[in-house]
Amino acid sequence: MLLCIMAIQNDNDRKTVEELYSEYGSTMLYVAKSILKDSYRAEDAVTQAFISIIENFEKISFENCKKTKALVVIIVRNVCYNMIKKGKNENIVSLEECEGISDKEENAPLDFAISEENYIFLNTCVSRLKESYQDILSLKLVYEYTDNEIAKILSITPNSVSVRYHRAKKALIKEIQKRGSIHE
Repeated sequence: MLLCIMAIQNDNDRKTVEELYSEYGSTMLYVAKSILKDSYRAEDAVTQAFISIIENFEKISFENCKKTKALVVIIVRNVCYNMIKKGKNENIVSLEECEGISDKEENAPLDFAISEENYIFLNTCVSRLKESYQDILSLKLVYEYTDNEIAKILSITPNSVSVRYHRAKKALIKEIQKRGSIHE
């Protein structure tokens, strides 16, 4: 890990990465160990996650500690899942298979004016989705990354990002409908 940090030429960037590692390294290692069940592989996952962070350093804002923590956890979690899936072929679904939702239905939960009550309700619904859907919604809507940037962070294709995002929105709509409507 030290070599990765030392490879950063800008002193301010190197200091920021060192602070990130100091602040979130143990959390990232905990997440990686809980997924991989192997300390050595977990350390490799954290290192790979930091390499990804360093490669995308200029696109990441480190001002909000809650968002930063969520982002580093998403990154390390996806590195772990990619390590598990390594050697397996990823199932890619064509966009044609994802058709069937009208544009009005698809964007309805995302286009409303968010009051505090709606925000809490929406967060509850999102928290009930599977992690990969939570991650894609967070990266797309909260961090406002493009499909190409998300693809690089998650080590998947931009087409897979689009498919996952579409599925996540569809799952969110179902969860909202199941739990009741959003308060206006």
